[in-house]
Amino acid sequence: MIDFHRLRYEEGAPQEPFSEKVIKVRYDPCRRVRVSANEGDAYPLGALPVGTLICNLESHPGKGAQYIRAAGTCGVLLRKVNGTAIVQLPSKRHMQVLETCVATVGRVSNVDHNKRVIGKAGRNRWLGKRPHTGLWHRKGGWAGRKIRPLPPMKSYVNLPRVRAVE
Repeated sequence: MIDFHRLRYEEGAPQEPFSEKVIKVRYDPCRRVRVSANEGDAYPLGALPVGTLICNLESHPGKGAQYIRAAGTCGVLLRKVNGTAIVQLPSKRHMQVLETCVATVGRVSNVDHNKRVIGKAGRNRWLGKRPHTGLWHRKGGWAGRKIRPLPPMKSYVNLPRVRAVE
């Protein structure tokens, strides 16, 4: 609550600038921590509900968006644990970041980017891709399909280490 009381001076008296003074900061029940997530708005992950589709994710607070920036991609906010948030990247890999990291709600535009027809080899050259060599190499058994478990969760949270008491 801010006191904007302006002093009423007598006519003819010198006018002094009024001073603003914070008397007391009260709790306002109308202000919510949770937000109604509008697509295109950026919020801290802690304010978003679980299951929200997000893009442009920060790995550290204030560092800027580094993840989920490619055309048509989006990630999912899976869960929130002890001040951290776990996000599923488009590659299905899980990543743990602080709840204060900011992300944009929704998916990146230009969803049909991967459906574009190149048409000829020259257009790939325009895009900066060099041609392959004509020499053909037979692939060994290493090139077949492998079913592997997902890699461990990548964590960008520096939690304090607990030392054993001796």
